[in-house]
Amino acid sequence: MIATLIALSIFWEPTKSFADFSVYVTETASFADCVIYLESTRSFAKGDALWHEESTRSFADRSVYREKTRSFADMTIAFTTTRSFAKCDKGVPAKK
Repeated sequence: MIATLIALSIFWEPTKSFADFSVYVTETASFADCVIYLESTRSFAKGDALWHEESTRSFADRSVYREKTRSFADMTIAFTTTRSFAKCDKGVPAKK
């Protein structure tokens, strides 16, 4: 199931079993399901492609595991430094 969010703050989960979904990070945006822009403030992280990193799991909307193998990941993402290039074709998986 895919959920559309108003704001998305994430916590990088070190353990896959505790994560809501897993991502594979690629350097090339053309091969990514989502191109993510990291916002510095949580209130600006509106939509699936604008994320804000939290330092603790309790403050985050989703916990995300960074997968080392592309085929094991729920989605493939790439990061951008330009906010207007952020897009998400696939959508963010729903919370477990």
